[in-house]
Amino acid sequence: MKQFLFSLCVLVALTSLQSCKSKFPFSKEWELTELNGQQVPAGTRITIVFDQNNNRYRGSASCNNYNGQFTLKGKSLSLGNGAATKKMCPNMEWEDKYLPVLSKIDGWKVADNQLQLTSGGNVVASYK
Repeated sequence: MKQFLFSLCVLVALTSLQSCKSKFPFSKEWELTELNGQQVPAGTRITIVFDQNNNRYRGSASCNNYNGQFTLKGKSLSLGNGAATKKMCPNMEWEDKYLPVLSKIDGWKVADNQLQLTSGGNVVASYK
């Protein structure tokens, strides 16, 4: 009986771990580290947060805040056309690179504690 209960506990634990791996990482602020293979320079802070309850995403594109709706089906992720504030900042280079990428996202994965958003099977944005 003890061996059966131990085996059952191990099975439940493994199943729980597996399900954690496949769930989308909501309710965490993710900070962009790489965009289209380029490292984000120090001093540039771009973030994204997903709100599962409302199917919305939001973040900071370094100067302006942005938000929109998303659709999630398994490993498929689509970010709807978002809206952004219209502040002008001295250097908007990374914001101008980042915001257009969001509409091209079609998937996601988590590897090495990093959220990776993909387009056409290629990682286009990595967050820590």
